[in-house]
Amino acid sequence: MTAKVRTPRLLACCLVLAALPAQALAADAEAGKRLALARCAACHIVAPNQRQEVATSPPFAAIAREAGFDAQALAYAILSPHPGMNVILTRAEVDDIAAYIATLH
Repeated sequence: MTAKVRTPRLLACCLVLAALPAQALAADAEAGKRLALARCAACHIVAPNQRQEVATSPPFAAIAREAGFDAQALAYAILSPHPGMNVILTRAEVDDIAAYIATLH
């Protein structure tokens, strides 16, 4: 494919993405909560009413209240699994979980 053909297609894709509402591209905190309950609750307290976790794993609410909390930075940290984490998540799933944690602030 030549540059002449690719440039209009790239421009068209950029225009379509720019026209989408921000919510269409945003992470889904409710999906993040569901994922966290299913995939993270064995080690972390992910919801206020949960009572079991591994003692060395911080509750999600404590993570959310850390000074300088940044959901994007947290998403990158989750993508680089920490010790004991035996869960593989997609980038979209990580963004959803980080968005959920941000709601606990």
